[in-house]
Amino acid sequence: MESQPTAQSVRDRPRALVLASSADVAANDLCVDLLSSDSPERQRVLSLSYTRRPTRLVDHWRATHDALPASMAIVCPESRADGDPPEGVHTTHVPASDLTGASIAISRYLDRWDGDGEPITVCLNSLTSLLQYADRDRVFRFLHTITSRCLAVDASVHAHLDPATQDEQTVATIATLFDTVVRREDGEGWTVQQ
Repeated sequence: MESQPTAQSVRDRPRALVLASSADVAANDLCVDLLSSDSPERQRVLSLSYTRRPTRLVDHWRATHDALPASMAIVCPESRADGDPPEGVHTTHVPASDLTGASIAISRYLDRWDGDGEPITVCLNSLTSLLQYADRDRVFRFLHTITSRCLAVDASVHAHLDPATQDEQTVATIATLFDTVVRREDGEGWTVQQ
């Protein structure tokens, strides 16, 4: 799989920004790789998803792994709700523009899992969508809060942003919150900047 070497090179960095088109299948594969630990059956997976429905996230995970992680939580806008989640998957729905509500929901899951010794991985998908509901400064503050919370509980976090939809200053500002920037290059491969 094309994304595995990239995920392995980024894994020791707690915060990664993935710059790729939201329609890029390789970005979705990289996402699952970044969410995966050495022991996926023991880990805690949290996804803030503004672009994919919970059932699609679960299906993509299952296509890569034999079983669901020990605990999986998905925070998504109410408009993305798509029925009851499978056993072991928890969903929380918030209004799309309610970044405070999303932050509270994410923090509650992180607090619940903190201290149990199992790996925690977090995906924020997609900042492109978040920037449709809030301005850059508000999204920056939200990301600062979430990435700080993740660091406090020793969770790794990655976020997705389509750089073609934002000006260079927005991309550069958001990138300051991350240790690593992973960029899709012309649909051919990835570059990693640390």
